[in-house]
Amino acid sequence: MSPLPSRETLFNSPGVSIRDHLILAPWFPDASLLAQVRRDAERRRDRLGGEWLDTGDFTLITGFLGYSALFTHLAFLEEPFPGRISFLGTAGSLNPGLKTTRLLQVVRIMGSGPLKSFSNQGILEMEGREIPGLDGVTGVSVDMVQRETPEWLQEQRKRKADIVEMELFPLRAILNLPVTALVVVTDLVTEAGIRPFRDAKGLKRDFRRGWEMLLALPETG
Repeated sequence: MSPLPSRETLFNSPGVSIRDHLILAPWFPDASLLAQVRRDAERRRDRLGGEWLDTGDFTLITGFLGYSALFTHLAFLEEPFPGRISFLGTAGSLNPGLKTTRLLQVVRIMGSGPLKSFSNQGILEMEGREIPGLDGVTGVSVDMVQRETPEWLQEQRKRKADIVEMELFPLRAILNLPVTALVVVTDLVTEAGIRPFRDAKGLKRDFRRGWEMLLALPETG
């Protein structure tokens, strides 16, 4: 099962070549940081409501929500995929111990609802580079916003999920490549509802910190 079109299908346009480090960021909460990346970019392309930025060191794809939008972007890439794939996003906390804005590394990911069908394994290791100083967490991916219900929350806590997001389980399952995934938690999901942290300054700070960590990753090892 793959949402990425085979080069043998009628969708056979030439793949777009990109840098060896692909960074995927659904959205940029730090507008000044994104503006800096744009200034540094050798090439910028607006595509499918999102944005592709090529620098000398990496390609950034940003401006998508959910796995289906992400895979629509990935369908245009030249294969094989890059040797380094990084993800920087935001997530909701399912763990009452994670109740403030905080940068985390997703080391394991599970699917929820229809997304479970992307893999016959209930949980996938991300197999990305371990980043010192960050706590590793287990995440669960949902296919649509507002999927959380009290029953759903109880189930995910039994599965020991710490955070919820929308792209990582399909990405890891379909590409079958290591992904170094960082997320900033922005709200807490409780039985009574979703409680936003409303910490815009902290979100920008930790997003920028995660960005700098991903750029500092060595090419090999």
